[in-house]
Amino acid sequence: MPRCVYHIQRGWAKMIKHHLERDGLLIAPVTEGDLLQIWLWYSDVERYKHATGLDKPITFEKMRDKYMEARCSRWEFFFKVVEKQHGIMLGVVKGRVHYLLKDEAWISSILIDEAYQGAGVGHAVVSMLEEYFRSVWLIRWLYTGVLTSNIAGLEFWRSMGFMEVRKTRYQIVLNDRPEDIVIMAKNLECGSSLRCACADL
Repeated sequence: MPRCVYHIQRGWAKMIKHHLERDGLLIAPVTEGDLLQIWLWYSDVERYKHATGLDKPITFEKMRDKYMEARCSRWEFFFKVVEKQHGIMLGVVKGRVHYLLKDEAWISSILIDEAYQGAGVGHAVVSMLEEYFRSVWLIRWLYTGVLTSNIAGLEFWRSMGFMEVRKTRYQIVLNDRPEDIVIMAKNLECGSSLRCACADL
């Protein structure tokens, strides 16, 4: 039976600090020591612009600012995805719990290193997050936003059971062209094909 283990890393920071483990994958809070690799991903705009929403490289200082913004918010998460056996960081996922509508959460960005795409890592990460938010936060609705030009991204979220709920026009400029964003949602109360034993350590 797949097993999810959730536990909290104590510290001064307010950012959501749970660790999730299952089937050799670890989802854990990003640390300052991870920022160089994450910055390299964010700077590779040709490969990862749909994941980051950026069409121009950012400075390392800007990357650190994004990390500090998440770290100082009790509602945000900035997780790394690690292949646990060898300690290889495979990607990152970022988002927040809605601070007013506490039964809603958003995944604002998920980035998996190109070398590990197509191996089911993204599906596993989203599945683990669904279990976590449903079990720990009692989240009913999980949302994400996908650029209309990101055909592969739209298909990925549809394959995870997300449905298109609305479209926002010209919310982002990518390659000097305004892009619409498709808002997609999944009702987590509908259940899951996964079984998950959860323990706080």
